[in-house]
Amino acid sequence: MRKVTIQEVAKELNLSRNTVAKALNNSDTVAYETRYVVIKKAYEMGYSKLSQSVLSEFKIKDRLEKTKTIVVLARRELSTFWNRIIMGISDELNKNNCKLQFNFISEDDERDHILPIDMQSDISGIIMLSVFEKEYINLIMKKRVPVVFLDGPSDLYDIVSLGDVVLFEGSNSVKVLTKSLIDQGMQKIGFIGDITYCKTILDRYIGYLEAMREAEIEIDDRIVITNHVTNKYYRVEEVVAALKSMPYYPEAIVCANDDIAKDVIKYLRDNSLSVPKDVAVTGFDNKEEVSVMIPSLTTVHIGNQRMGRRLVQQLMWRIENSDLPKEVVIINTEVIIRESSVRK
Repeated sequence: MRKVTIQEVAKELNLSRNTVAKALNNSDTVAYETRYVVIKKAYEMGYSKLSQSVLSEFKIKDRLEKTKTIVVLARRELSTFWNRIIMGISDELNKNNCKLQFNFISEDDERDHILPIDMQSDISGIIMLSVFEKEYINLIMKKRVPVVFLDGPSDLYDIVSLGDVVLFEGSNSVKVLTKSLIDQGMQKIGFIGDITYCKTILDRYIGYLEAMREAEIEIDDRIVITNHVTNKYYRVEEVVAALKSMPYYPEAIVCANDDIAKDVIKYLRDNSLSVPKDVAVTGFDNKEEVSVMIPSLTTVHIGNQRMGRRLVQQLMWRIENSDLPKEVVIINTEVIIRESSVRK
C-alpha cells in the first residue's frame, strides 16, 4: 500500500509542509484548531505515522468511526418496485459504517404532523423516498440534519433550498419513446399520468410534449390525461376512468409508468383491442415483470439498486460538505423498445 506523505496532506489542506509537520507532532506552536484539522485529514488520507496518543487526545477515531444512524422515510403505498432501491441504500450504508432506520409514514401521521418516535434519537441524516406535503417536510427539517430527496414536488423549487434532490432522467427518454411512435407514422398519441404529483412525472409529460411539438403534430387534449387523482393512477379504476373519458382510442398511449401501462393493456384487451396493432403502449421504470408480459412492454430502465446507492453517496457527501450549495442530481436512464410499441 502506497504511503501518504506530509507534503500530500499539506497540499490537500493548502498549508505549508512545515505547519503540517508541526501539527502532526502536536506542537503548541500551531493553533489547536489547525492541529485538529491536520490530524483529522491525515487520518482520513491514511497517513501511517500518527501516534495513538495524538489520535486519542483529539478523539479522531471516536469522531470519525462512530456509527451514523440514517433515517429513510417512505409512504406506506410503496410497492415491490422499491425493494431494489432500499437494497441499494442498505448495501451502501453498510459500506459507510452506517445504521439504517426505516420508517413508513401513514396518511394520518402526515396529516397530523407526527414524526416516528425513534426520530427523537440521535441521527446523522435523512433520505426521503416519497414526496410529502410541504408542511410535513418542514417538520422533518427541524431535526437540522442533512436531507436527500428522491424526487420532489412538480415545482422542485419548493424543496431545493432544503436538501439535495436526486432524480431519474425523464424528459429526454420519454421524448425518445414518443418519437419512436411518431417515426412509425402514429399521430394520435395520448398520455396518462398525474403531473401534479411529482417532478419526475412532470418531466415525462414534458418529454412527450417536446416530441409532439418538434414533429409539428397537433395534440388532442381529449386523449391527454394529466389531472390529479387520489392515487395518481396507481389504481386500476383510475386508469379505466381515464380511458373511458377519451372520445376515441388513440393510436398510441404514452404512460407515465409501467403500472399505468399494464392497466391500460389489460383494459384494451378486455375491450377486444390488440396491442400494439390497434393501440401501441409505452411505460416507464422497467419493472421486472414487464419484459415477460405478452406483449413485452416498451419502457425506460432506471436502475433501482444503483439509485439506492447513489442516494446514500449523496448524503455521505452532504454530511461532510454541509456548507456547500444544495444540488439537484440527474441519474441517466435507458430506453428499451419492446413489442408493445412496435407495429410490424
